[in-house]
Amino acid sequence: MIEQPAIVFDMGMVLVAPINLYSDLGRLLGVAPERMRAVYESHRRAYDAGLPDRDYWSRTAAELGLGPQTLADGQLEALVSADIAAWSVIRPAAAALLAGLGRAGRTVVVLSNAPTSFALRARDLPWRHLAERWFFSAELGLTKPDPAIYRHVEQALKRPPEQLWFVDDRPENVDQASARGWRAHLWRDDQDTRAWLESAGLLPRD
Repeated sequence: MIEQPAIVFDMGMVLVAPINLYSDLGRLLGVAPERMRAVYESHRRAYDAGLPDRDYWSRTAAELGLGPQTLADGQLEALVSADIAAWSVIRPAAAALLAGLGRAGRTVVVLSNAPTSFALRARDLPWRHLAERWFFSAELGLTKPDPAIYRHVEQALKRPPEQLWFVDDRPENVDQASARGWRAHLWRDDQDTRAWLESAGLLPRD
């Protein structure tokens, strides 16, 4: 039996582009959005690999020069909720792209670096039906671009590398997927990605 291709999408900045992320988080911590932006990624890789919420936000607060009282009185819960909310709303054009692939009978998959708290709440996303399988780094204890996370997806989907088509906005993630034999595309915008999928015969032309 010949396996059908699966189209694997990164989530952040590909399917979802958060609005007011740094201003909302900065407001909760009492810092300017620019300061929040500067430290947000400092411990994100560890968070995406399974670091607990309190550890990530405590380390982030420390980077901002804030004391431990920052996370008292429900502040941690508010930070986690605001962070999750910012990454939960799919862009309309991205939703249309996934829906089009679904109508074409394609297997759509999400492979995202994301913390455990997001992975748990993602099960209730209103657009979850647009993808058949979801893989989150914290649940696997692996983050892109570790080759092991790509190998896990291959095994879980029972697909050889050449049957996996991958879209991501980070060059290092695309490069590692390509090195494994995936057909990988660096995200630029919706039109560019749609054209790539159409040229491969995976998505009908408008």
